Amino acid sequence: MNAALKKGFFHIFKAAGYSFAGLKTGLNLSLAFRQEAGVLILLVILLSAYGKPWQTWFIGMGAWLLVMMCELINTALEETLNLITTEYNTAVKNAKDMASAAVFLLLAINASLWFCMFILCVF
Repeated sequence: MNAALKKGFFHIFKAAGYSFAGLKTGLNLSLAFRQEAGVLILLVILLSAYGKPWQTWFIGMGAWLLVMMCELINTALEETLNLITTEYNTAVKNAKDMASAAVFLLLAINASLWFCMFILCVF
């Protein structure tokens, strides 16, 4: 097999393996990520029960997956910073707090979106 093809096209399978390993690690390591995975299941149930159109599914699932992606980045950052020092450090605390704030902002956006989708029935 052509070496360039093996490194290029088939690398996607190797990368997918790393991605699935990351999801598994996130589920094992992060309570927040496990909770968000549970909310994802709840979202699927709600969208099905309300018979929402595919556009609403796309918006709702996409927005919630952004929360989960941000949570994975937050957890990865925390893990990395914990390797740097176990002692209290203001810069480390600031970095962790800002990553947590990013997750919080996405949760706030999702709460507004869900309110529009299920209470106001805008979507």
